[in-house]
Amino acid sequence: MLFSNYRKKKAIKSYIKKLGGDLSRRYGRSKLYTSGQVERTIHEEGYNWKHICYAHALYTSMEQFNEWHYERGESCDYDGMREEVSANFFGGNSSYIDSGSFHNDSSDSFSSAGGDGSSD
Repeated sequence: MLFSNYRKKKAIKSYIKKLGGDLSRRYGRSKLYTSGQVERTIHEEGYNWKHICYAHALYTSMEQFNEWHYERGESCDYDGMREEVSANFFGGNSSYIDSGSFHNDSSDSFSSAGGDGSSD
């Protein structure tokens, strides 16, 4: 359990620090991307696939997130996942996620928010 939690946090941290830059490089700078763009980038760039729900919660709209999960017969909580990421990586400050600013220059906003995912 402890190891799986560590791996999940490591995956989410990579989504925060690197995935936004990869999405921007591939598709242009945007606050939100499509589920297909997120999925394709994660697969082609070699990110941890197991926690892709968090990538969708960070980089797609709620509608895209819900549609992607519905098509797969899954049920995930968009707001709950974003709150979890905010609590673990941004000191509970959800404005980093809501603004989309963390993924345009991910490493700077991530470190200035105090996010390292090391809590818990």
